Amino acid sequence: MNAPSDNNGDDRDHWTESSHMARIQDYDSHARPYLLVVEDSPTTLAVISKHLSEHFDLISANDGEEAWELLMSDPKIELVITDINMPKLTGQQLLVRIRKSDDMRIANLPVFVMTSGDDEAEKHLAFLNGANDFLTKPIDELELQARVKVHHTLARTIRELEDSRRLLAEQAITDPLTKLRNRRAFFDDGEKALTLARRYDTYLSTMLLDIDHFKKINDTHGHHTGDEVLVRLARLLRQLTRQVDTVARIGGEEFAILLPDTNRLGAAVLADRIRKRTESDPIHTDGVTINITISIGLASIPTEPVDGFAELLKIADRRLYLAKELGRNRICVNDEGRPNFSTENS
Repeated sequence: MNAPSDNNGDDRDHWTESSHMARIQDYDSHARPYLLVVEDSPTTLAVISKHLSEHFDLISANDGEEAWELLMSDPKIELVITDINMPKLTGQQLLVRIRKSDDMRIANLPVFVMTSGDDEAEKHLAFLNGANDFLTKPIDELELQARVKVHHTLARTIRELEDSRRLLAEQAITDPLTKLRNRRAFFDDGEKALTLARRYDTYLSTMLLDIDHFKKINDTHGHHTGDEVLVRLARLLRQLTRQVDTVARIGGEEFAILLPDTNRLGAAVLADRIRKRTESDPIHTDGVTINITISIGLASIPTEPVDGFAELLKIADRRLYLAKELGRNRICVNDEGRPNFSTENS
């Protein structure tokens, strides 16, 4: 929703304020958030619980150490209210530990610090340590509710925006049908892998594979069935490769695999295993059985003298088309298309 176009600044301010109040009023449409209250005074704890229990589920800790254990073990906690003066670990020390946490869920939590009205030094130190806001004792009910709701709503909004950003970033490098890496991501990963292979003087192989006569599958059985074939092949490729390998769909029926620390012989053995499994595992979908075969082209360093990853992939692509010209359902590890790779120099 966009703000109305209006040259009146007061109207814009009113719209912003109204939108913010709407967020607060819609607060209870979310699941009840969990708040951690760190307080060794039963009286203060009871007051906070009374004022906030209508909108929040409260978890309490008597000292900073207990609070820290709860933060590490309970991912549902979304906001912390802590007193300053506590045994074992003070509120200031807990605040520092939270802000320095390697866990971003913990490090970004809104933290309220409770102080006495005349304790300006503690307020200043808490601000430097990363406190989001302060509560002055004795605690005012309306002030407590308003401040906690505003900060929690803001924190939740920021977290949702960050989740959306991560999702969009992931979508930008993911093939929507097979959920494999897409062409752009594969090239990026390939450049990085080539740099590392050269730096540490290790092997790197890549293979391109293409489903034979895929157009005939689409024409005969329809694109829905063709899509299912692609998804099933993608699943098989993930099953047969290592976690360190990159499997991608880089074209319509064309897939690519990046194999770090793998020489040409190792890549050829894997390629032939993939080819045989694809040939021997028919796909049953929509009441039909479809037998597919694939053709594969390989390229490796240091066997291939290349300047960049695009050149390495171009060699694999040339050998893929050679495999198709030689009859399909085969792999090519060199420009002669010899099928016997076991005696080759790896």
